[in-house]
Parts: sequence; C-alpha cells; structure tokens
Amino acid sequence: MDELYTYLGYILIAILFYLIMKTIFNKKSMSKEGFTGLFKETSETKKPEELDSVSAIEENIKNIQHATSKTIEQMNLVKNRKNWEELIVAMEDRINSASLVSVATLASMIKADPENEKLITIVGRFNELNKYKETLKENMKYLDGLK
Repeated sequence: MDELYTYLGYILIAILFYLIMKTIFNKKSMSKEGFTGLFKETSETKKPEELDSVSAIEENIKNIQHATSKTIEQMNLVKNRKNWEELIVAMEDRINSASLVSVATLASMIKADPENEKLITIVGRFNELNKYKETLKENMKYLDGLK
C-alpha cells in the first residue's frame, strides 16, 4: 500500500511540475497587454502610421459618436430625462445627508483620538463622495444639453 502512495505522489509531483512549466512558458510567450477594453474593435496590431491617418481618426470619431448615440437610446436618456434628473438630485441629497449625519460621529472620534486611522479613512471617503457630486453636476449639464 505504501508503494501505491509513493507512485501517486510521484504522479502528483509530475502533474504539478507540468502545470508550473506550462504556466511559465505561456507567460513568456504572451504578448504585452494594454488598455483595449473600451472599444470592442480596438487592436494593438495596427501600425503607428495607420493610427495617425486622417481616415482612421475620422473612423474613430464616427465609432465613438455611434456608441454614444446607442448608449443614449438604450438608457432612454431623452425619453426619461426627468427620471434621470431626479435620480441625480436624489444622489446629491443622499451624499449631503450622509455627510451631515456623520458630523456628530466624526466630532466624537476627533475628540477621542485625532490621529485615528479610521477617522482619516472615513473623511477620505466623504471627500471622494464630494468629488462625485461634481461628476453628478457634470452629468446634469450633459442631460441638459441633450435634444
């Protein structure tokens, strides 16, 4: 029985060795990846002169405009504009109310330990939410510009 376990151990080691080698050699042969996820048609195989040509730029503009129009239609931004505006206002109100509610808690945390790392994390998150409010304002301007 011990011999069986020994052979099974050798087989397991051989399989692990094979998988490790396969992983190592696949990583060496893989090409370097870049950011290509925004557009499905993006390819890294194009030559620089193809990317700089006027026709390529015009084609990219048309593709981006088409994708934007398609997104606007899918989200029903024009038809349901009022709902989107109300959603933006509700998000801004929620961020403001959450910030206001936290004032008392943050004050007590500062009083107890002004150097608390948790305090810095919470304040950082609220600062990020306030930055997001700026994004919401830009979204509202974008909605206002739609026809």
